[in-house]
Amino acid sequence: MARPRFHFVRDYRRLVRDLLAKYPLQQAMSLAVGGNYDAIGEVEKQILLGLGLQPGHTLIDVGCGSGRLAKALVPHLGPGRYFGTDILQELLDYARVGCPESWQFACVEDIRIPFPDDCADFASFFSVFTHLLHEESYCYLLEARRVVKAGGTIVFSFLEYEDNWPVFENAYTALLNGEMTVHLNMFIHRDVIAAWAQRLGMSVVDMRGANEPFVELTRPVVYDDGHCAEGVAPLGQSVCVLRNDKPAPDGRSTFRSYETSYRVV
Repeated sequence: MARPRFHFVRDYRRLVRDLLAKYPLQQAMSLAVGGNYDAIGEVEKQILLGLGLQPGHTLIDVGCGSGRLAKALVPHLGPGRYFGTDILQELLDYARVGCPESWQFACVEDIRIPFPDDCADFASFFSVFTHLLHEESYCYLLEARRVVKAGGTIVFSFLEYEDNWPVFENAYTALLNGEMTVHLNMFIHRDVIAAWAQRLGMSVVDMRGANEPFVELTRPVVYDDGHCAEGVAPLGQSVCVLRNDKPAPDGRSTFRSYETSYRVV
């Protein structure tokens, strides 16, 4: 059976190609993940540490991009405790610079998580479900249920209309002006997340709004526009925390019907 082709692979190949042609490498790698490379990496790191991520834990960082979270976690996770996936090799090559050699980065062009059952304590999806169809996000959560240990933690960010209306406004304005949008922006209602969790056998531990200050910072964080966050800060996207209450029913990967398309680098 032919392997499906996913819109997000096409979209991000085009985006990163254009950024690399226009900007120096460091700036392009920051813009490829939305900018504010160091600041958002620090905030995401503090979210995970606040949820109990320990040096001996294993984290799977799906959609790790150019490594803003990975680099922030270097002082906090032990050797071999980080698995990152993304769809573009250029991003992964940049991400692994400065990280322990034992950390694994896999180029995955579909909706698998190519790691063994029950291998991780945490799985994170920062700025991933924001660009996927709901069915694709749910497939990723099925895989997260498989790879995360029973009782483990799954964290993802998402867009809500109330807090992230400018994202939607920019998208429809581009359409009205005959412009091509860079990639899909998807909004998720909290009722949808609750339904997913129920069917996945997961518990919703916490949900926070995009502009809700809840991330406890240990140092000031400076954003690209010059403003500085201290104390307690928001992420800028809503955040959901799930607990993996049940393992996958058969203990196997959800996707076995087409050829695996990843490589570990």
